[in-house]
Amino acid sequence: MDGPYTRVLLISANVGSIFEDPDHMLKLWLTEFLKTVQQYEPGLLALHCQEVGGKNYEASMQHVNSFVKSMLGCEELQKYDRVRVFLDEDYTAADKFTALGNLYFIHESIDDVMIWDFVDCKFVPVLGREVLSGNIENVQIKEKAKFPQDFFPDFKWSRKGFIRTRWNIRNCLFDLVNIHLFHDASNIIAMQTSPSVYSNNRKAALLHTLQRFEKDQYDKVPMFIFGDFNFRLDVHQLVSSLTSKTKTHQTKGKKDQIAKIVYSEEGNGKTVLSIETKGFDHHDKHAEVFSKKAKYLRPYDKEIYSYKDKLYEFDISFAPSYPFSEDITDGLSYMKTRCPSWCDRILMSSSAKNIVVNEDKYQPRYDIIGKEICMGDHKPVYLYLHIKRSQGNGLPVSDVTPTHRQLIKSLSINGEVVQVDHLEDINIHDFATFEKEQHLLPEFKNSIRQKRYSAPEQRSKDKLKLFQQMGRKPSFQEIAKTVQAVEKVLIRWPRRSRNRHHSSSSEDDLDENVSCSDKKKGKVDAGDITIELGESSSAGIGDIGTDKSSIHTTTSDITNTDDSNPVTPAKQPYTDAGSPADPSNTVPGDGSALTSDKSLHDQTVLSSVVKTHAHEADECGLVIDGHAPHPTALGSATLLLNKKGSPRNQPPHSSSSTDQRCSCCVIL
Repeated sequence: MDGPYTRVLLISANVGSIFEDPDHMLKLWLTEFLKTVQQYEPGLLALHCQEVGGKNYEASMQHVNSFVKSMLGCEELQKYDRVRVFLDEDYTAADKFTALGNLYFIHESIDDVMIWDFVDCKFVPVLGREVLSGNIENVQIKEKAKFPQDFFPDFKWSRKGFIRTRWNIRNCLFDLVNIHLFHDASNIIAMQTSPSVYSNNRKAALLHTLQRFEKDQYDKVPMFIFGDFNFRLDVHQLVSSLTSKTKTHQTKGKKDQIAKIVYSEEGNGKTVLSIETKGFDHHDKHAEVFSKKAKYLRPYDKEIYSYKDKLYEFDISFAPSYPFSEDITDGLSYMKTRCPSWCDRILMSSSAKNIVVNEDKYQPRYDIIGKEICMGDHKPVYLYLHIKRSQGNGLPVSDVTPTHRQLIKSLSINGEVVQVDHLEDINIHDFATFEKEQHLLPEFKNSIRQKRYSAPEQRSKDKLKLFQQMGRKPSFQEIAKTVQAVEKVLIRWPRRSRNRHHSSSSEDDLDENVSCSDKKKGKVDAGDITIELGESSSAGIGDIGTDKSSIHTTTSDITNTDDSNPVTPAKQPYTDAGSPADPSNTVPGDGSALTSDKSLHDQTVLSSVVKTHAHEADECGLVIDGHAPHPTALGSATLLLNKKGSPRNQPPHSSSSTDQRCSCCVIL
């Protein structure tokens, strides 16, 4: 795309108000957003949202599901085959909740895309589409923090903070940071000093964040930081300019505090400006000053000057982005609640200027979306630019590379692969976890899937009941097919230990060819049920004390030696329903049927324990009468196989402390 450069579209959008009227405002917002995407056709689309779910998050949280699915399913974004969505939605964790949402879309024409793992300190491939929602504290491919309560000395502790991700696109490294800073709670307090007390609080939080990035253990790379900075005009100086020839009248309210200030002309008493805690009305000149003469206000936009030695911003030529009318028929007027300001910004570090192309043909464009359309109280702000390639500094990458991989067009939600044939039937919150589920509103809690499995052992029992519901037990042929599928994972799995669980990638490797010269591929002979495991597989089994030499089972191993209850080839295999088993249950080989009675069948145990690992997956599932159950993303696997039907004590399931809900551990 554009020769040696990559097209990038960065968008910051405070979406709080569109969730107040999703039936109307959400459609308008998406239409204008997608028009901008189609206009520029970026290789990387980065959307940073604040106040995801609305101001009353508890009541309108379910609308986030429609918001995300509308983007994933829209025709305009179908060529973006790799997606990463981060939604901090767990409002039950008050000390961590930020209501931020980072959505990233990568075009199919862009190759070599990786994202940074902040725990393992390496890049991992970005493959497939993945949504991470609910409580995302343990997701390793992001850094998130809520601002400490120390930054709110005299005000309510609000959901403000940041989410950072790091990217490697065509060997060009950079950080993308979504940030939401504190607002002005009272217009009257804001106008008392210059700079205001709110401006000083924002400065402390932003400098704290920048210093954190400067002093952390990670390599320093170019950074784009964009979100709702809540930068406001210097109201103290602006009001002095607007009311130079007026007289003032103050009205006091509770506790003898000023509730309203009215400025009127000295001669005729005509009101010029009225200011309240949540009111800012310039009366007859409101539209003229704030909508038509935005350049007049630029000298009062001073907060950005506090960071001029650390951050850079392209010139602003658009109107203030906040607070626009929320009337869906009015996309031009400002509400008379706050002094209009450029709250939503896209800034960058000094080093980021070195990777941005600034030639005549590739000039960056800095503007707002939906200039004449209602987009809520905040107009989204975008920066379209071209970035250079080959700016990497040799940082470590993952052992797995996406070269020559075939991808299933699938969607992963919090590590669970789901079918996307009917996207409208999916609820992303069905797969989310919350720190204190008892604090969820009943109407929301009842709208999501109940967690069926309180422990991996319960999931295993339910899995085994699958055959009982079908009226029979699994045949050895069916079990052998499962072992073959699991074995493919075992023989290609890296030897290094993996004891940490992190977010799963949504790709599946369909290439069955294994090129590792030091690994011997295992095999399953269905004729005598002989199972041989390669070296890499036995290494995984060694951890639980299983000798590879003991993993050999033949038809002679299951021969009944009890003379009182002989088993002959003429005897039909037993089924729970009491009827002869289906002929498909016989094992091909020497032409004879594999036979057993119920007591002997109960003694024969074959189990495989599969544990999901992030970003590296394969596909496996039992095949029953030609039907495959829902595909399960497989990761680090251990195979337990017992000889002559004698069950071996199974080691207790263990999980990393970072696992909040291990939903992918299956015992077949």
